[in-house]
Amino acid sequence: MKKFNYLLALAGAIALPVCAQGNISAKQSEVMNKLLAVYAEKAKVEVKEEKGRGTASDKPFTAEEGRRFYLVRRTWQSGDFTCSGCHTEDPKKEGKHIKTKLPLKPLAPSANPERFIDANKVEANFPAHCMDLHERDCTAFEKGNLIAYLKSIK
Repeated sequence: MKKFNYLLALAGAIALPVCAQGNISAKQSEVMNKLLAVYAEKAKVEVKEEKGRGTASDKPFTAEEGRRFYLVRRTWQSGDFTCSGCHTEDPKKEGKHIKTKLPLKPLAPSANPERFIDANKVEANFPAHCMDLHERDCTAFEKGNLIAYLKSIK
């Protein structure tokens, strides 16, 4: 519990400079930092469970890896899928659902104050989207990198 409280305090300290830039709200920063801390702990468990099968989950999260994950195309079920397929290559822009064609608000929290304000909602959305793209849930490392990328967008 002490470790968790320390991580929350650290997240709060990180949130102040981010909020001062005016790009991400304090609530968004708090939720994203909380998720990053949770995914960091889960990634460590994943590494131990996989016993070093070449996974990169023991490395720190990076915006570069998150961007790569966001843009990579996956082909299956006679389709070509990517996060940017619906959310556009620029997550600050409005997207469009690839099948329903309904508009999607920007994914980047700096462009959409409604994104990343509820950790439970984020957690509930990951499995469905990951299944669409990978036919599996995303790893904690993939989730952490994606959040690091989205958080870095100004």
